[in-house]
Amino acid sequence: MKAILLAGGQGRRLRSITGNLPKPMVPLVGVPVLDRLLDLLRRNGFTDVCMTLCYRPEVIQEHCGDGSNYGVHLKYRIESEPRGTAGGVRACSDFYGEDDFLVISGDAACDFDLARLMRVHRESGAGVTIALCRNAEPLRYGLAVTDPTGRIRSFIEKPLWPRVVTDFVNTGIYAVSPRVMELVPDGRAFDFGKELFPLLLRRGELILGEVMDGYWCDIGTPRAYYQCSLDVLNLSLIHISEPTRH
Repeated sequence: MKAILLAGGQGRRLRSITGNLPKPMVPLVGVPVLDRLLDLLRRNGFTDVCMTLCYRPEVIQEHCGDGSNYGVHLKYRIESEPRGTAGGVRACSDFYGEDDFLVISGDAACDFDLARLMRVHRESGAGVTIALCRNAEPLRYGLAVTDPTGRIRSFIEKPLWPRVVTDFVNTGIYAVSPRVMELVPDGRAFDFGKELFPLLLRRGELILGEVMDGYWCDIGTPRAYYQCSLDVLNLSLIHISEPTRH
């Protein structure tokens, strides 16, 4: 299976922790988040991975190489300017071709069953299947409102409490059918959450929300980063394994 890993972030809010490191290289209990994500992909059967880079791409390329140490085949796409999440993926069209593929952010730690997410996506025929998780403090995130069948009817971006009508958080992990990427303009910035998903809803395309079991944490702020580090240390609570080198 194929996966696109979005790893172009600079991590300005984490600068006190990362220094000049690209955001996905921030160490999580001594191991870069990026290493943990590549190991997660391999364990779920994603052996072909394309990584989108922007900020200091040479650091990640030197660290990851061709992916053989992680048990995957790794390719890179380097953006001279940020193209947004969907724009960056669109630039990988020669990589995913006509195959359904996974999109995952390089700045989150999780232990989701990503193979199951792909199975659900393929069986449903959806244009996009979004990995959702419940969160007791959803104000920092984009929320997805689903109907009883799991179809997403609307999105609420970083709401205030009076607008919190669901606790389903959009984790930024998507199973994607290549047909929906044809709607993304080639060569300019375009975002999944702000532009592509609203466009798909207007067109009546099926966007499915799949509630995932397990752990997920966006390490975008120092507070979230330190909490995630504590979670990883508390192995009785989650199972984010040490990456296995090949």
